[in-house]
Amino acid sequence: MACALESSKVAKAPEPQVLFLSFGESSLDFELRVWVPDAEERLTVKSELHHEIDLRFREAKIEIAFPQRDLHLRSVDESVIFQSTEVTR
Repeated sequence: MACALESSKVAKAPEPQVLFLSFGESSLDFELRVWVPDAEERLTVKSELHHEIDLRFREAKIEIAFPQRDLHLRSVDESVIFQSTEVTR
């Protein structure tokens, strides 16, 4: 909310709002809603707000936990398999 309130490109009225939309698979899903006086700057303002939110999260040591996946290969072309020439004992 602070990022939106401090931006000179975001309209002061109606006031910005933050909504907690849902629990995602690996996330809490929020939405920042703002009004932009100049519709042609909508994407620029959105990008600037995303960058500012990311910066503030990093400063506050808030990490975004991205899901990790395991990859199981059933078949692989032999030309892409790493073959070690070192003999293990």
